[in-house]
Amino acid sequence: MVQQINMAHRRITELFLELARIDGRSGKEAAVAQFAYSFLKNLGLEPQRDGANAVSGSNTSNIVCPVGGGGELALLAHMDTAGFTSSTKQVVTADRIASDGKWPLGANDRAGMAAILYALERAAIFSLPHKPFTIAFTTQGETTMAGGRNLRLPAGIRYAFVFDSSLDPGCYVLSSPGVAVFAVHVTGKPSRSGPDTENGISAIRIAAKAIAALDTDRHDEETTSNIGIITGGEATNVVPIYTLVRGEVRALDKARGLPVLDSIKEEFEKAASAAGGKAMFNSAWDFQPYSHDKDSGVCRMAEAALRGTGLQPVPVTSQGGSDASSLNAKGVAALNFGIGAKNPRTNDEYILLEHLAKASEIAWQLIKI
Repeated sequence: MVQQINMAHRRITELFLELARIDGRSGKEAAVAQFAYSFLKNLGLEPQRDGANAVSGSNTSNIVCPVGGGGELALLAHMDTAGFTSSTKQVVTADRIASDGKWPLGANDRAGMAAILYALERAAIFSLPHKPFTIAFTTQGETTMAGGRNLRLPAGIRYAFVFDSSLDPGCYVLSSPGVAVFAVHVTGKPSRSGPDTENGISAIRIAAKAIAALDTDRHDEETTSNIGIITGGEATNVVPIYTLVRGEVRALDKARGLPVLDSIKEEFEKAASAAGGKAMFNSAWDFQPYSHDKDSGVCRMAEAALRGTGLQPVPVTSQGGSDASSLNAKGVAALNFGIGAKNPRTNDEYILLEHLAKASEIAWQLIKI
């Protein structure tokens, strides 16, 4: 099927299909990491496992590979996919790669990996001069982003470019929200639901009253909140003593997200106090918001690469996170490029061949001399 496509797209298509066939759900990326490690070794490089799995919870470390000394810029993609991909029937047509609709394709983010690896492979095969730079493939980009948060890059890295957005090539994420996740542990008092109902304090009822009083959804153009998970209760004939409520606050400006967290905490504590129960609230920022000035160095580099690829740069404010968020929080100026993986995390996922090739060309424009 690959033989039917444009010669210019053939090799990167083969590379993407090989990567996409490897199962590597979030936290289970070991086989993908081994593929990347072996690929880089075969090009004569010295990839490293950074040891992040000791704290990230994945079954493998991030793969970090300095090229020509490592330089000051890094190219990144995450290794995990949202679902299993080894059973996917890959369908290659004249203009795109898709699945047959029964399983995910895995373009998010194996397309990002393929784009970076192909740019490097092309440089190695044709002895093309390039800058020193670093490649990093991270774990858990689809879930906690713990791989990116604990990524150990060479000390000299000042700029990073993540190949992970479903936006079309040409777009890049100028601003991205932070996400604070929260958990509320609600405690009541158990009793039998028949003869002793009045003696019990329902943790579920406390949680329900607090949630009903909350203003969740969209707070303004840049800030949202959501209750995502509720668990609790032991049996239908027991007034529940415990309920756990989990959710998130998503904000482009952390100062706008903090009052929302405070209001959620207040409503649960108020509902618990009124019923004679307790509510313990805790929260933490999974990743921080970021925003770049369009005239900043990282944006100038991004726009030069896009123009070199023949694309018109389009800066975008995104509602999603990426490893760029974690890197910016560490002081590395980072942004996320659109690579065109459409309908991510679904069985209808696809990527245009032209977009896959353009993504790799963007990577090459960043590293070429």
